[in-house]
Amino acid sequence: MDNDQQYDHLKEKLISSERIFDGKVIKVDHSRVKLPNGAEADREIVYHKGAVCLIAVQDNQMLFVRQYRVSTEEFLLEIPAGKIEEGEAPIETARKELREEVGGTAGELKKIQSFYVSPGFSNEYVHLYEAADVSFKPQKLDDDEFLDIVKIDLDQLRVELESGAFKDAKTIVAVQHVLATHNL
Repeated sequence: MDNDQQYDHLKEKLISSERIFDGKVIKVDHSRVKLPNGAEADREIVYHKGAVCLIAVQDNQMLFVRQYRVSTEEFLLEIPAGKIEEGEAPIETARKELREEVGGTAGELKKIQSFYVSPGFSNEYVHLYEAADVSFKPQKLDDDEFLDIVKIDLDQLRVELESGAFKDAKTIVAVQHVLATHNL
């Protein structure tokens, strides 16, 4: 990585910040910043503890979950995922979410990538894992989770991707990874 000091001419300087929401999952600050050209601007920043998401492939099928998202007012087809709890390591969250959402236990979890979901207004950082040697038992959903498991044949992934079946970034990143690593 480059020395960040060489980019100081792009940096915004914090003038003031006020917490305007302090919730269970997110916190929101309204901040005032000084721009590199000396002007001032407002920023609304969403703080999130981070999350994990999982690629699980078995018998030439990739596992997804379908659930209703009130934020989009749609049923979305997503890879298993969940937020990191306080003091929990991302890999532990990955194990827990695989078990809860699809009933899976992985012999091995391999970290693929970590990325910001929407850095224009949020610090949410997601860790993508790939589960190998997965065995399955019944789901162990949280009391407030309602979702169906959906299995898609690997040779159908590109068709589903191109049709717009996947609408969230983490799932699109995961599907593209599977397509690339399986030469599909």
